[in-house]
Amino acid sequence: MKKALLLSSVIAMVATAANADYRTVYTNNCDPQAMHALLEREANAHRAVITEVICTAARTTAEPVMVSEPVYEPVYFEPSYEYIPVVDCVPGPIACPCSTCAC
Repeated sequence: MKKALLLSSVIAMVATAANADYRTVYTNNCDPQAMHALLEREANAHRAVITEVICTAARTTAEPVMVSEPVYEPVYFEPSYEYIPVVDCVPGPIACPCSTCAC
């Protein structure tokens, strides 16, 4: 019984998608809010399940700009060991936790 119900619901969904109305609308206004409003109006007016809004306004493409590559020259430094500070390994005096142990 469960398999029959599942199979019938899957067939109903496939049949609904196959019979869906498809509508394409062309507009010259490429503003996203205007395109969304047109999509809502067309979907409500024609009850189309799939509605596509395509902007046909002339799209301007920018001219490619040639940018020169920066030139990097290697810089070499001699390591200098005179400025390395000498630090004790232990930051402070060590206190023994008990009087009988040797630290």
